[in-house]
Amino acid sequence: MLMKASPLCVLALFLTVTSCFSQIISLQNPKELEVSKGVLFLEDSTQSLQINDVLGQNRKNLFRPVEQNTKKKEKIDVYWLRFSVKNETDFDREWVFDFENWGYVDFYYQDNTQFLLKKTGHLYPYRKRDYPVANKSYIKLPIKAGEVKECIVRLKYEQSISKIPQDLRFSVAPRTWIDEKDTLTGKVIFMFLGIFAVIFFYNFFIFIVTRQKSYAYYLFVLVCAFYFTSNNSGYIISMFGSINILPYIVFKFEYFGSNVAGIAYLLFVQSLMQTQERYPKWHSFLNGLIIANIIISVLFFITFNIAFTLSLITSGIVLITLISLIVQCIKDKYPSATYFLIGYLANLAGVFCIMSVLAGILPKNDFTYTYSLPSGLTIEIILFSFALANVINTLRKDNEEKQKRNIEQLLENQQLQTKVNRELEQRVKERTAELDLSLSRLKATQNQLLLKEKLASLGELTAGIAHEIQNPLNFVNNFSELSVELIEEAPQPPIGANENWLPQEAPIGGWGLFFDDLKQNLQKINYHGKRASSIVKGMLEHSRTNTGERQLTDFNGLASEYLNMAYQGLKARNNAFNIEMINDFDPKLPKIEIVQQDIGRFLLNLYNNAFYATQEKSAQQGDGYQPKIWVSTRLVNTHAELRIRDNGTGISKEIINKIFQPFFTTKPTGIGTGLGLSISYDIITKGHNGELTVESTLGEYTEFVASIPI
Repeated sequence: MLMKASPLCVLALFLTVTSCFSQIISLQNPKELEVSKGVLFLEDSTQSLQINDVLGQNRKNLFRPVEQNTKKKEKIDVYWLRFSVKNETDFDREWVFDFENWGYVDFYYQDNTQFLLKKTGHLYPYRKRDYPVANKSYIKLPIKAGEVKECIVRLKYEQSISKIPQDLRFSVAPRTWIDEKDTLTGKVIFMFLGIFAVIFFYNFFIFIVTRQKSYAYYLFVLVCAFYFTSNNSGYIISMFGSINILPYIVFKFEYFGSNVAGIAYLLFVQSLMQTQERYPKWHSFLNGLIIANIIISVLFFITFNIAFTLSLITSGIVLITLISLIVQCIKDKYPSATYFLIGYLANLAGVFCIMSVLAGILPKNDFTYTYSLPSGLTIEIILFSFALANVINTLRKDNEEKQKRNIEQLLENQQLQTKVNRELEQRVKERTAELDLSLSRLKATQNQLLLKEKLASLGELTAGIAHEIQNPLNFVNNFSELSVELIEEAPQPPIGANENWLPQEAPIGGWGLFFDDLKQNLQKINYHGKRASSIVKGMLEHSRTNTGERQLTDFNGLASEYLNMAYQGLKARNNAFNIEMINDFDPKLPKIEIVQQDIGRFLLNLYNNAFYATQEKSAQQGDGYQPKIWVSTRLVNTHAELRIRDNGTGISKEIINKIFQPFFTTKPTGIGTGLGLSISYDIITKGHNGELTVESTLGEYTEFVASIPI
């Protein structure tokens, strides 16, 4: 940037400027010179002054020596400096001015009859800086031997934790000396970064092998240490210097990143010290600090001042908490606590060293200001690695001891097992005989139970048939009595009449009506006699031994017949109970080949279960409940489907998968054998290659669905 003016104006300006300088800064030391005297300063509280304003005669008396700069309560962000420098050496040199604590630096220097401008600053775009070197705010100015340069510098401050200017001093040194120093510093910083990288990859390999969370959090801490070391040294900005806004982004991320690193640090402590198992209260408190750091990280993007204050408070609490926790772990002889404490104190020493230099307590040199924090971080990282390795070694030793104890226990168990095996062989021989006997008894008991189930089924059928056969027999008896009465009412032959005697008087209604009534009575007697004979025949067929022979059967008729028989058996036991029976038989259903006796037993079992469920529910709910049973058949593809549904007590979800198991029953002891549904299931699935399923809702309904191939 070039400021041009007329020769007279420049001369006047030159006289004005030079008259303001009471002392010339002598540059004769081949090393760094800390400039704190011979400089005038002007506070720019409005941040609106320009170079012409500063050079004006009316501002001359406002400049004061920097020795008179006393801190005030109000915050001043912009200062103007005026000074002259003279090269007292015998060589033409390039001198480097270092304004490291300032965000933006505008450096005006006199060159013949004009002032030229150079810019730098830790927030200024890296590639646009006058002399871009890492994180330095350098101004490079060539000065010939014996030459005097008048300079005016505008310094603008931006708040940063690591860059807090305590005064207006700056340093000047030959470029050759600066370059040598920066080269050495770069090598040392790269050494630290190399140590971080080696430790990172080594522990990353261990994490891949062990998969322990402690190593994952430790790797996160390593990444944070690597980032902040490289960022504070300026190497991140120098690598991506083409991004003009990067310095400002890194500056803003500094606070957010420090809180993220704090979160990683606390997670690592929790995992390493096993606080969740060993110190639950400390673990909960650390969780609270983690949440606080997360909230503060968000607040940095909303309100900086509050977030910064809370961050300082939280950092103090974290410091006290971690030291107290580690001391407790050392007292409890936790193996890695000592390593952790020494490493943590080393890091704190580096932080306090930097703060002491910035506060003016410690002298500023390469170690106190440049290497102290990376050194502390390196010691901390190495000791943390030792702490993790110690945990692994402790776990390995514990595992070895456990394995040793397990081997000893295994040998003892083998000896004991040999002894027990011998005893067991003898006992097995004794028990085998007992088991054979028990098995024979069990088979006999099973046969008895099966016979009992068959007899129970036969008894149910017999009761129904007995009740069913009573109807046609009642008709036979009634119509027989009517026929006898008709004959008795007819005219009787007199005593001594021969067999050819014919009555002269007709019976009431005439002979035609008489014979018609008699004929109808005899027909009724014949019909109901055949019906009784059919029922008896069915009973005999049911009671015969099952031959397994399949016959073409009217499935609808069989289902209806056994429903009536089951109902009659129910009425024989409980005449007061009434149930509504709803039939829906498919007329298109063809005859199917089945074993009638088996399907009859299956139907009887399901009907009786439905009647029992409705009786139980009727006893529970009283008159407000109407028992119902639905029986329907359908032709579904190549299968005959039978559905038997009742609105009884239903079956719970917990036991619905058990109802087809042998000997499982929900009825009270002595009421059922637990074989009815098991036998019914086998009749459909094994005997007829069909399927039997059940759907039920407790307290509402139960529906059995049988599907038999045609």
